[in-house]
Amino acid sequence: MAAVISRCFLLFVLRFIVVIARPSRHNRHSNHPHYHRYHRRYRNHDPIHFHDDLHIRWLKHHDAVCNDGSSAGYYIRRLSNDANWVIYLQGGDFCNDPENCRQRFKIHSSLMTSVSWPDKKRGKGILSSDQEINPLGWGSNLVYIPYCTSDLWIGDSSKNEAENQEFHFRGARVIHRVIGDLINDGMMNATNVLVTGTSAGGLGVMIHIDKIVTMLKRVGSRAEVRGMVDSGWFVDTGVEDYHSRSLDFWKINGTLNDQCLRRNRGHEWKCLLGNNIYPYVKSPLMVVQFYLDVYQIKQLGGISNLYDEKSRGKLIRLVNKVKKSLLNLDAVFGVSCLGHGILDNTELFQELKVDGISIQEAIQCWYVGNCTKQNLDVCDNVQCNKSCPQRPISTTPYGMTSSSTPTTTTSSYLNRV
Repeated sequence: MAAVISRCFLLFVLRFIVVIARPSRHNRHSNHPHYHRYHRRYRNHDPIHFHDDLHIRWLKHHDAVCNDGSSAGYYIRRLSNDANWVIYLQGGDFCNDPENCRQRFKIHSSLMTSVSWPDKKRGKGILSSDQEINPLGWGSNLVYIPYCTSDLWIGDSSKNEAENQEFHFRGARVIHRVIGDLINDGMMNATNVLVTGTSAGGLGVMIHIDKIVTMLKRVGSRAEVRGMVDSGWFVDTGVEDYHSRSLDFWKINGTLNDQCLRRNRGHEWKCLLGNNIYPYVKSPLMVVQFYLDVYQIKQLGGISNLYDEKSRGKLIRLVNKVKKSLLNLDAVFGVSCLGHGILDNTELFQELKVDGISIQEAIQCWYVGNCTKQNLDVCDNVQCNKSCPQRPISTTPYGMTSSSTPTTTTSSYLNRV
């Protein structure tokens, strides 16, 4: 009996020694050369669970409202650590006269009112908390700002000031109030802040990124702030009246860059175009853009059929203008595909590549360096990039979703926009 007890005690001691000697799951890769470089910023974070939801927070400011006067707000997945933040501005076209605003409200009311917003939403793409999908930002505080002001995030007028006496246009004020809330909630202690957005949201990033930096500096923050523009790099397609009417209708009240406005006096609408805004932005910017952006092709370029001979020539000129405008940017991911919106689409965010470089790798390179920051497709044909989405895509100015209706030609694809 004594021998049995002694043997059991010896086995227990040996098992205890093995457990103590074994590296923990958290540290067993800590000798890897890249471990501390990328993980030290997250070691004090809450445990990260895949598919963490973002929860609504309502703005309590009377001047930060949607088109119909309902309260604006934002969705957030808040961690206990203040170090890293990713802020995303939703896109969704705009309206610029009483009639098309009323029509927009009938068809896309969620882009003009908050009354039907859910209490929480799931982060996708660059707002995903899944490390495999979003390797750089998964361990960050994630913020999604819904677009409900129909003004490219630049308006600053109440319905009493607007021409139609029906709608508010407070996009600029909403951004200002959200950033103020986040600063008070700990973003003033941030190390890294990435502000990004798609379409109208991407344009909003270019226009507001330096203002966000100023707000942070006023409270003593030393955060490194960067901006990423997705499908919001628009070039001049000759629709001056279309844009000029918008600026008058929204009463922008000094939102656009003063230097740009002085340079384009009499043509202030040009300060909505990427290549005219970019020279005046002081903060680091990265542009993510489809060469064949369907919104730019149809809504701004007036092209509805790629295979019409007349339209084909017009399309080639437009695509060449887009490509040329991207050549001298410090950081860019330009892909020769049809589409509109990448960063909030998990599938595209994972699969699109330029010369074998994924968007995640391009973003990481932009932060870390020691690699090319200009990733531009060199092929010229429609959908010539092998990573372009091959399944049917239904695209509207308001987003990008899968389609259940088969499509056989790119022409019919554009005709459904």
